[in-house]
Amino acid sequence: MTVRPVVPKVGRPQTTTENSTMTLNRIATAICASIVLSAASMSSYAADAYARPMPSNPIVAGPTTLGSIQPVVTVPLVAQARDAILKEAETVKALNPDMVEVRADYWDCIENPDEALKMLRDIRGIMKETPILLTVRIKAERGFKDVSEKAKFDFYTAAVKEKLPNFIDVELAYGQEKIQAFKKTLEGSGISLVVAYHDLNATPSKEEIVKLMESEIAAGGDVAKIVVKPNSEEDVLTFLGGTLAFRRAHPEFPIIASGSGDTGRVTRLIGGLFGIDLTFASGVKGSNATQMPVSTMRMTNDIIYPAQK
Repeated sequence: MTVRPVVPKVGRPQTTTENSTMTLNRIATAICASIVLSAASMSSYAADAYARPMPSNPIVAGPTTLGSIQPVVTVPLVAQARDAILKEAETVKALNPDMVEVRADYWDCIENPDEALKMLRDIRGIMKETPILLTVRIKAERGFKDVSEKAKFDFYTAAVKEKLPNFIDVELAYGQEKIQAFKKTLEGSGISLVVAYHDLNATPSKEEIVKLMESEIAAGGDVAKIVVKPNSEEDVLTFLGGTLAFRRAHPEFPIIASGSGDTGRVTRLIGGLFGIDLTFASGVKGSNATQMPVSTMRMTNDIIYPAQK
């Protein structure tokens, strides 16, 4: 009998980025698997319910509480044309998210405040009581396109007058004076202001993250939002340490935060353990490629943050 040597198959060597991504994916999978197994093995035992670090002053918007036991699952609407926007809104409503983010910077009609307001009215009609976070993201912070400042704030002001959204997002980049001036238009409306900061390239230090979020609150934010770009597992730990430090120092304010990219994906799953009160999920299409489906986020929430009964 002739014995033939086994020749290993040689393929393209994996890059450092691919190895890092695969490692992080394995870590995330292992975390979820271990949580599932732990939950299953402990289900027959009585134990004190774990309470994640929640804000002392949660914000109630319709049936949703920003700052409750589980992070709020929010789905962005990112269609561009009117018919597609309405179809997407109906599809997302059927997914029963806790909240929707209306990313109006995607709209074809955003430079026309009257048309944009009509669009928002129609979305509100579809969403009924589901809370709306209204966002016109600036291009420099991953907005879909350039939108004039006048069109943006004329639209925001008109939306406030009709009390169509529950939350409005404004970037910290506008500066404290402009943000505080806009905040005055929200008085008596019941609409909360989210002040946001995005670092698309890196992760600031833990201390810098806290200072940025403090600046958002000082500018008039009712909610502090920060998104960073972790480039290593160490960056993920730095980011989560920063959000937790802010929660400990300023427990009254809700937090919206996430790490972008494949390395930051795990923050969407476990961020609530570190003070993050809202996580974004994909509907028809996400506003970020690493957003996961609503069903995945619901399952993860139920495992990591079981509702007390």
